[in-house]
Amino acid sequence: MAKLFETVNFDSLQLVNRIVIAPMCQYSATDEGEITYWHEQQWANYALSGAGLCIVEATAVQAEGRISYADLGLWNDQQRDQIKTLLGKVKTLSPMPFGIQLAHAGRKASTEKPWLGKGQIAKDQPHGWQTVAPSTST
Repeated sequence: MAKLFETVNFDSLQLVNRIVIAPMCQYSATDEGEITYWHEQQWANYALSGAGLCIVEATAVQAEGRISYADLGLWNDQQRDQIKTLLGKVKTLSPMPFGIQLAHAGRKASTEKPWLGKGQIAKDQPHGWQTVAPSTST
């Protein structure tokens, strides 16, 4: 337990302790996968938590790869710039390193928010889309 609060180094990355905030889906992005006020507050709270590292939520690399329509995205320059700007603001609060969990939900994409039922949304329904996943090869 004593090592939990010791500094640890990973090549050029130094953590002030071994406490890591694991990625947790927030389902709070816009329909376009962009950051909202929720992310601003949440990431600031993470930065002030005293943890050694934060890895932010599953962030889709393609629109059709989102778990839900409310997932954060990183498939265009606007999303990239918003994330970069927010991380810049967060860095004024704390030097804590932030990482990002890149994700693609494949055939399990296009789902409802968990507290609204979580099931898959058909592509012809609002907030639904055609999922994309690997296919078998012969």
